[in-house]
Amino acid sequence: MRRTARVLAATVALAAILGAPFLRASEAASGVYEIRPEDSRVGFTIQKWVVFKEEGRFREMRGEVAVDRENPAASRVWVEIVASSLDTRDPYRDRTVRGEDFLNVRRYPTLRFESRRVLPKGGEAFDIEGDLTIRGVTRRVTVPVRLRGLARVPEVGDLAGFETSFTIKRSDYGVLGSKWSGGKAILSDEVVVSMEVGARRK
Repeated sequence: MRRTARVLAATVALAAILGAPFLRASEAASGVYEIRPEDSRVGFTIQKWVVFKEEGRFREMRGEVAVDRENPAASRVWVEIVASSLDTRDPYRDRTVRGEDFLNVRRYPTLRFESRRVLPKGGEAFDIEGDLTIRGVTRRVTVPVRLRGLARVPEVGDLAGFETSFTIKRSDYGVLGSKWSGGKAILSDEVVVSMEVGARRK
C-alpha cells in the first residue's frame, strides 16, 4: 500500500508539471467518493502520566463521502475503522488496548462515524454532526472538516482530500482500562483524534 501511495503522489506531481486538468474545489462535480485506505490516515494521541504523549493509529478503514457542491448541506459521509488494525508501535500495548479492558475488539470489531447533518462554515470548512460509535456506544459529535482539495488526474480519476482533528472522552464510550491501571489516573480521559482522508470518485 505504501508503494501505491507513492505512485499516486508521483502521478499527481507529474500531472501538475504537465498541466493536467486539475479542478478548483468550486468547480468540482458532485458525486460519491470512495475512501482510499492507502491514501488515508486515522491517528490519535493521549496523555500519559501528564508527561508523555502516546500516539497510535488504525491501519484499516473504509467509507464513502457524498459531495453535493450545489447544496453542501446535503452532503454526507460514513467511515468505518477496523478496531483490530490498531498500531501503537508496541505489540504488548496493542494487545492490551485491543482487549476487553479497552476497545474489546472481539466483541466490537469496528469503530464507525456516520453523518447526520453538514453545516457549511464558509470557504472549504464544514462542521459535520454525526453519530460516533466506539465499543458499542453511540454518541452524537460535531467534527470540524476541511476540504483540502479536489483534482482530476488522468488514469486515476477524480480525487478528493479531507482533514479533521477533534477531541473525545474515552470514558463516554466505556474505554476505561481500569483493570490495567488499577484505578490510577495514568491516561488522560481526553483523546485527540486526527484524520486525513483521501478518496476517489466512484
